[in-house]
Amino acid sequence: MNNKIKEKSMIETAILVLLYNKEMSDSNTLTSLTESETHYTNARLIIWNNGPKSLKCRDRKVFEKLGYDVVFEETLNNESLAVIYNRFLAENNAEKYILLDDDSVLNSAYIEASSKCNASVVGMPIISSLGKIRSPSIGNKAYSSKLVLDEKCKIIAIGTGLVIGANICSNLHQYYKNVFDERFYLYGVDTTFCIRLFERKLTSSINIIPGFNHSLSRLKNESIKITNFRRLERSYGQGLTLRYYYPLLIAIF
Repeated sequence: MNNKIKEKSMIETAILVLLYNKEMSDSNTLTSLTESETHYTNARLIIWNNGPKSLKCRDRKVFEKLGYDVVFEETLNNESLAVIYNRFLAENNAEKYILLDDDSVLNSAYIEASSKCNASVVGMPIISSLGKIRSPSIGNKAYSSKLVLDEKCKIIAIGTGLVIGANICSNLHQYYKNVFDERFYLYGVDTTFCIRLFERKLTSSINIIPGFNHSLSRLKNESIKITNFRRLERSYGQGLTLRYYYPLLIAIF
Protein backbone atom coordinates (compact mmCIF):
# COMPACT_ATOMS: atom_id res chain seq x y z
CA MET A 1 0.00 0.00 0.00
CA ASN A 2 1.33 3.44 -0.90
CA ASN A 3 0.84 7.04 0.19
CA LYS A 4 -1.19 6.32 3.31
CA ILE A 5 -3.10 9.30 4.61
CA LYS A 6 -1.24 10.71 7.56
CA GLU A 7 -3.77 13.25 8.74
CA LYS A 8 -7.45 13.23 9.48
CA SER A 9 -8.42 16.84 8.74
CA MET A 10 -11.90 17.22 7.30
CA ILE A 11 -12.21 17.58 3.55
CA GLU A 12 -15.35 18.35 1.60
CA THR A 13 -15.30 15.42 -0.81
CA ALA A 14 -13.46 12.09 -0.96
CA ILE A 15 -13.59 10.48 -4.40
CA LEU A 16 -12.77 6.83 -5.04
CA VAL A 17 -11.95 5.68 -8.57
CA LEU A 18 -11.52 1.92 -8.54
CA LEU A 19 -9.35 0.50 -11.32
CA TYR A 20 -9.24 -3.13 -12.35
CA ASN A 21 -6.90 -4.46 -15.03
CA LYS A 22 -6.41 -0.95 -16.40
CA GLU A 23 -3.82 1.77 -16.47
CA MET A 24 -4.90 5.26 -15.47
CA SER A 25 -4.81 6.37 -19.10
CA ASP A 26 -7.33 3.64 -20.01
CA SER A 27 -9.93 4.81 -17.50
CA ASN A 28 -12.86 6.76 -18.96
CA THR A 29 -13.64 7.97 -15.46
CA LEU A 30 -10.25 9.56 -14.85
CA THR A 31 -10.09 10.97 -18.37
CA SER A 32 -13.53 12.57 -18.15
CA LEU A 33 -12.74 13.90 -14.67
CA THR A 34 -9.76 15.83 -16.06
CA GLU A 35 -11.50 16.96 -19.27
CA SER A 36 -14.63 18.29 -17.57
CA GLU A 37 -15.00 22.06 -17.26
CA THR A 38 -16.38 21.52 -13.74
CA HIS A 39 -14.22 20.22 -10.88
CA TYR A 40 -14.58 19.42 -7.20
CA THR A 41 -13.05 21.75 -4.61
CA ASN A 42 -11.37 20.73 -1.34
CA ALA A 43 -11.39 17.16 -2.64
CA ARG A 44 -9.18 14.10 -2.24
CA LEU A 45 -8.97 11.70 -5.17
CA ILE A 46 -8.14 8.12 -4.22
CA ILE A 47 -7.05 6.10 -7.24
CA TRP A 48 -7.32 2.49 -6.12
CA ASN A 49 -5.75 -0.21 -8.29
CA ASN A 50 -7.39 -3.54 -7.50
CA GLY A 51 -4.97 -5.56 -9.64
CA PRO A 52 -4.02 -7.87 -11.04
CA LYS A 53 -0.82 -5.94 -11.89
CA SER A 54 0.81 -2.88 -10.39
CA LEU A 55 0.27 0.39 -12.22
CA LYS A 56 3.05 1.32 -14.63
CA CYS A 57 2.29 5.02 -14.34
CA ARG A 58 1.26 7.01 -11.28
CA ASP A 59 1.44 10.52 -12.64
CA ARG A 60 -0.66 12.73 -10.39
CA LYS A 61 0.34 16.10 -11.86
CA VAL A 62 -2.70 16.55 -14.10
CA PHE A 63 -5.03 16.00 -11.12
CA GLU A 64 -3.00 18.17 -8.76
CA LYS A 65 -3.15 21.04 -11.27
CA LEU A 66 -6.94 20.81 -10.95
CA GLY A 67 -6.67 21.10 -7.16
CA TYR A 68 -7.08 17.46 -6.16
CA ASP A 69 -5.17 15.87 -3.30
CA VAL A 70 -4.18 12.55 -4.90
CA VAL A 71 -3.63 9.28 -3.05
CA PHE A 72 -2.79 5.90 -4.57
CA GLU A 73 -3.91 2.60 -3.07
CA GLU A 74 -3.21 -0.86 -4.41
CA THR A 75 -4.62 -4.33 -3.70
CA LEU A 76 -3.38 -6.77 -6.30
CA ASN A 77 -5.53 -9.65 -5.04
CA ASN A 78 -8.79 -8.33 -6.53
CA GLU A 79 -10.14 -7.42 -3.10
CA SER A 80 -13.86 -7.45 -2.30
CA LEU A 81 -15.74 -4.30 -3.29
CA ALA A 82 -17.36 -4.11 0.14
CA VAL A 83 -13.98 -4.27 1.89
CA ILE A 84 -12.51 -1.58 -0.36
CA TYR A 85 -15.52 0.70 0.07
CA ASN A 86 -15.45 0.36 3.85
CA ARG A 87 -11.71 1.04 3.99
CA PHE A 88 -12.15 4.08 1.76
CA LEU A 89 -14.82 5.45 4.10
CA ALA A 90 -12.79 4.71 7.23
CA GLU A 91 -9.52 6.19 5.99
CA ASN A 92 -10.89 9.53 4.81
CA ASN A 93 -12.52 12.18 6.97
CA ALA A 94 -14.91 13.86 4.55
CA GLU A 95 -18.33 15.48 4.43
CA LYS A 96 -19.30 13.14 1.60
CA TYR A 97 -17.91 10.20 -0.32
CA ILE A 98 -18.21 9.40 -4.03
CA LEU A 99 -17.81 5.88 -5.45
CA LEU A 100 -16.75 5.52 -9.08
CA ASP A 101 -15.85 2.59 -11.33
CA ASP A 102 -13.16 3.02 -13.95
CA ASP A 103 -15.39 3.10 -17.05
CA SER A 104 -17.87 5.93 -16.46
CA VAL A 105 -18.10 9.06 -18.60
CA LEU A 106 -18.57 11.91 -16.13
CA ASN A 107 -20.05 15.25 -17.12
CA SER A 108 -20.37 18.72 -15.64
CA ALA A 109 -24.01 18.22 -14.61
CA TYR A 110 -23.13 15.18 -12.49
CA ILE A 111 -20.03 16.77 -10.96
CA GLU A 112 -21.93 19.93 -10.06
CA ALA A 113 -24.89 18.03 -8.59
CA SER A 114 -22.74 15.60 -6.60
CA SER A 115 -20.58 18.43 -5.25
CA LYS A 116 -23.70 20.08 -3.82
CA CYS A 117 -24.75 16.98 -1.85
CA ASN A 118 -24.33 17.42 1.89
CA ALA A 119 -23.48 15.14 4.80
CA SER A 120 -27.09 14.10 5.39
CA VAL A 121 -28.05 12.83 1.94
CA VAL A 122 -27.37 10.00 -0.48
CA GLY A 123 -27.00 11.18 -4.05
CA MET A 124 -28.15 8.58 -6.59
CA PRO A 125 -27.28 9.50 -10.17
CA ILE A 126 -29.43 8.57 -13.15
CA ILE A 127 -27.22 6.04 -14.94
CA SER A 128 -27.74 5.30 -18.62
CA SER A 129 -26.30 2.56 -20.79
CA LEU A 130 -27.03 1.86 -24.46
CA GLY A 131 -29.53 4.69 -24.56
CA LYS A 132 -31.69 3.55 -21.64
CA ILE A 133 -31.91 4.48 -17.97
CA ARG A 134 -30.59 1.52 -15.98
CA SER A 135 -30.37 2.97 -12.47
CA PRO A 136 -31.88 3.73 -10.06
CA SER A 137 -35.00 1.59 -9.98
CA ILE A 138 -37.98 2.39 -7.81
CA GLY A 139 -40.30 -0.47 -6.97
CA ASN A 140 -38.64 -2.57 -9.69
CA LYS A 141 -39.31 0.13 -12.29
CA ALA A 142 -36.60 2.13 -14.03
CA TYR A 143 -36.47 5.69 -12.76
CA SER A 144 -38.61 8.36 -14.36
CA SER A 145 -39.59 11.80 -13.12
CA LYS A 146 -43.19 10.55 -12.81
CA LEU A 147 -42.31 8.08 -10.05
CA VAL A 148 -42.85 9.36 -6.52
CA LEU A 149 -40.32 8.74 -3.76
CA ASP A 150 -41.57 7.98 -0.26
CA GLU A 151 -40.59 5.87 2.73
CA LYS A 152 -42.48 2.87 1.35
CA CYS A 153 -40.40 2.82 -1.83
CA LYS A 154 -37.48 0.47 -2.11
CA ILE A 155 -34.92 2.21 -4.29
CA ILE A 156 -32.08 0.17 -5.77
CA ALA A 157 -29.08 1.75 -7.49
CA ILE A 158 -25.79 0.52 -8.90
CA GLY A 159 -22.72 1.56 -6.96
CA THR A 160 -20.88 3.76 -9.41
CA GLY A 161 -21.63 7.43 -8.91
CA LEU A 162 -23.18 7.04 -5.46
CA VAL A 163 -22.64 10.04 -3.18
CA ILE A 164 -22.84 9.09 0.49
CA GLY A 165 -22.97 11.73 3.20
CA ALA A 166 -20.94 11.30 6.38
CA ASN A 167 -24.06 11.35 8.56
CA ILE A 168 -25.55 8.51 6.52
CA CYS A 169 -22.35 6.51 7.01
CA SER A 170 -22.51 7.09 10.77
CA ASN A 171 -26.13 5.94 10.91
CA LEU A 172 -25.44 2.70 9.01
CA HIS A 173 -22.18 1.99 10.83
CA GLN A 174 -23.82 2.39 14.22
CA TYR A 175 -26.51 -0.14 13.37
CA TYR A 176 -24.69 -2.64 11.11
CA LYS A 177 -21.07 -2.11 12.34
CA ASN A 178 -20.07 -1.28 8.77
CA VAL A 179 -21.60 0.66 5.86
CA PHE A 180 -21.23 -2.03 3.19
CA ASP A 181 -21.91 -5.68 3.91
CA GLU A 182 -18.59 -7.54 3.68
CA ARG A 183 -20.33 -10.89 3.34
CA PHE A 184 -20.76 -9.84 -0.30
CA TYR A 185 -17.78 -9.82 -2.65
CA LEU A 186 -18.84 -8.28 -5.97
CA TYR A 187 -22.52 -8.53 -6.87
CA GLY A 188 -24.99 -7.54 -4.18
CA VAL A 189 -22.73 -4.97 -2.53
CA ASP A 190 -24.65 -2.01 -3.94
CA THR A 191 -28.06 -3.71 -3.66
CA THR A 192 -27.65 -4.54 0.02
CA PHE A 193 -26.44 -0.99 0.71
CA CYS A 194 -29.74 0.25 -0.73
CA ILE A 195 -31.69 -2.30 1.30
CA ARG A 196 -29.94 -1.02 4.42
CA LEU A 197 -31.06 2.52 3.59
CA PHE A 198 -34.63 1.23 3.35
CA GLU A 199 -34.37 -0.73 6.61
CA ARG A 200 -33.03 2.32 8.43
CA LYS A 201 -35.86 4.47 7.03
CA LEU A 202 -33.43 6.69 5.14
CA THR A 203 -35.35 6.78 1.88
CA SER A 204 -36.22 10.44 2.47
CA SER A 205 -32.48 11.18 2.52
CA ILE A 206 -32.07 10.03 -1.09
CA ASN A 207 -31.65 12.69 -3.76
CA ILE A 208 -31.90 11.65 -7.40
CA ILE A 209 -29.27 13.67 -9.26
CA PRO A 210 -28.16 14.04 -12.90
CA GLY A 211 -25.99 11.14 -13.93
CA PHE A 212 -23.88 9.88 -16.80
CA ASN A 213 -23.29 7.05 -19.23
CA HIS A 214 -21.76 3.91 -17.81
CA SER A 215 -20.64 0.62 -19.31
CA LEU A 216 -22.55 -2.18 -17.56
CA SER A 217 -20.92 -5.60 -17.53
CA ARG A 218 -24.22 -7.42 -18.04
CA LEU A 219 -24.71 -5.60 -21.35
CA LYS A 220 -21.24 -6.29 -22.75
CA ASN A 221 -20.28 -8.96 -25.26
CA GLU A 222 -17.70 -10.91 -23.27
CA SER A 223 -16.01 -14.29 -23.46
CA ILE A 224 -17.92 -17.36 -22.31
CA LYS A 225 -15.50 -17.75 -19.40
CA ILE A 226 -16.11 -14.23 -18.11
CA THR A 227 -19.86 -14.47 -18.75
CA ASN A 228 -20.07 -17.71 -16.77
CA PHE A 229 -18.04 -16.16 -13.95
CA ARG A 230 -20.36 -13.16 -13.76
CA ARG A 231 -23.44 -15.39 -13.86
CA LEU A 232 -22.07 -17.49 -10.99
CA GLU A 233 -21.15 -14.43 -8.92
CA ARG A 234 -24.57 -12.89 -9.48
CA SER A 235 -26.26 -16.07 -8.31
CA TYR A 236 -24.09 -16.06 -5.17
CA GLY A 237 -25.03 -12.45 -4.53
CA GLN A 238 -28.73 -13.12 -5.01
CA GLY A 239 -28.59 -16.16 -2.75
CA LEU A 240 -26.81 -14.27 0.03
CA THR A 241 -29.24 -11.37 -0.28
CA LEU A 242 -32.18 -13.73 0.22
CA ARG A 243 -30.44 -15.43 3.12
CA TYR A 244 -29.44 -12.33 5.08
CA TYR A 245 -32.06 -9.75 4.10
CA TYR A 246 -35.19 -11.76 3.37
CA PRO A 247 -35.20 -14.59 5.95
CA LEU A 248 -39.00 -14.50 6.32
CA LEU A 249 -39.40 -15.03 2.57
CA ILE A 250 -37.15 -18.10 2.76
CA ALA A 251 -39.11 -19.44 5.73
CA ILE A 252 -42.37 -19.17 3.80
CA PHE A 253 -41.05 -21.02 0.76
